[in-house]
Amino acid sequence: MDNESIYGLQKLDSNCNNCKFMIRDMDKHKKSLDDHHRWQFDYFTTIKNKLIENAKKAKKLYYDLEKFDSLLTEAEAMKFQFDKKEALINYGRCDKFNKDVSFIPNVCQLETQKCFVHRKD
Repeated sequence: MDNESIYGLQKLDSNCNNCKFMIRDMDKHKKSLDDHHRWQFDYFTTIKNKLIENAKKAKKLYYDLEKFDSLLTEAEAMKFQFDKKEALINYGRCDKFNKDVSFIPNVCQLETQKCFVHRKD
């Protein structure tokens, strides 16, 4: 897709991400990323700890060493990877209306079609 086509789609989408009145709030975005990272890591840790707990239970209650080894190996092999797709919301301030805004880049925003001015215009 050429630049002219992308420009046309951006004007049609009217997304704050491409608006010349957008002033990004990187601190708020970083906090959002940090929060999502923490939530994902906590969830990952919960799943990993549950596997370890089940492994210990298999060994202690059922004397199933094969299941113990299998579950423990699975838990030890788990590696945390942060998925940024969970934190797509961006934050900023609209200089035209002097108000805070949040948006997901590259998503059509019907509510901004009357006020949107492309940053390259």
